[in-house]
Amino acid sequence: MKFKHIAIIVLSLSALNGCATRRQLPVQAVTFPEVGSVSTRNVGDALISHGYARLVPTLIIAEAGKIGDVPVSSGSYYFSAENADRIKFQRGSNELYVYKDSKKVCVDKGKCSDIAYSIEKSQAAPEKNQFQQTLLYNGKIGNRIALGYREFSGDVARPAFSNEVSYDLSESATLGYKGARIEVIKATNTEITYKVVSGFIQ
Repeated sequence: MKFKHIAIIVLSLSALNGCATRRQLPVQAVTFPEVGSVSTRNVGDALISHGYARLVPTLIIAEAGKIGDVPVSSGSYYFSAENADRIKFQRGSNELYVYKDSKKVCVDKGKCSDIAYSIEKSQAAPEKNQFQQTLLYNGKIGNRIALGYREFSGDVARPAFSNEVSYDLSESATLGYKGARIEVIKATNTEITYKVVSGFIQ
């Protein structure tokens, strides 16, 4: 009888540990913003970046509703943890789970719903000691666009790998450096709206 109780305790602890196991999000090569996207940036902002980061999922609830008797607000719920079965998202004290097999949103294992949702991935902070490339908007003078190029290792800029370049918009609205290409839609002294055509060549 004593051994039976010990076995039950061991099995219970194993089950709890299995549920609590968190998977580390993988580090991936990322171009941000994504190729094909249109963005607006201010002077000094990064137009396009490439490096290694963890892509973090965000749960988007399209419309407010209920899961069982629990009200669920619309909007963004942010990644908290992941294991083999589910992904946990949180906003304030509210927690939601997306189960990978059923694709349902749940407030706990017994309360799930077919509530409409999507999962978007956004870039987290770059990994320390990983190579990063960035093209910056340095403003517009007359018909010329000024860009800055920077390479980073983690948070530390490498001055020997920095460069300043300028482009004449009368020749082309497509600007490029080291394989990265952007198409200028509108530019002023303070901001630029552009489309990402391609990322840096690795």
